[in-house]
Amino acid sequence: MRQVPLLFPFALALLFTLAGTALLPHVKLFAFAPFLALLYNRCSFQSSLWLASLCGLVIDLSSSEFRLGVHALQFCLTTLLLYQQKRHFFEDKPLALCLFTLLISSVSTLLQLLLVSIFNQAIPFSGMLLATDFFVMPLLDAVYALVWFCCPMMLYAHIQKVGMRAFVIRLACDLGLKKRSSQESED
Repeated sequence: MRQVPLLFPFALALLFTLAGTALLPHVKLFAFAPFLALLYNRCSFQSSLWLASLCGLVIDLSSSEFRLGVHALQFCLTTLLLYQQKRHFFEDKPLALCLFTLLISSVSTLLQLLLVSIFNQAIPFSGMLLATDFFVMPLLDAVYALVWFCCPMMLYAHIQKVGMRAFVIRLACDLGLKKRSSQESED
């Protein structure tokens, strides 16, 4: 997955950020968590800080939930805390990306709760809040990383390897054979 340019996963995260609320209005996934995991593995610390703050600014500008800059600060603090942990997770393995996404999501959620309670209002902590925000949602973020990032990136790498024309021809042949074999079995 290292041969996939960073612009591709950024576009995937941005697409989910902009369209995710319409598709899944009650599920609050951390759309940029897998991108941050990839970013930490590919960029220097300073570049990661800048790009993480820009991702946070995108979230700040696309939502009016918190004060402007809370997400950018949250992403920068998450980068400060977790950048060195990249050595434990290999980018080329989908499971490692999912686990790193889970860690980023958990730490970022904790930082978001702290920042919101500092800048906006106090949040009443409950067992349900802890269960959903620190266990269920990071697990969903890890599944999101697998489905929305790993699979398209592996497809992108495969198409780069074999070429777009060969991929389309192979896909058409496979679909044609299945269609023919299903027609023959009906006859």
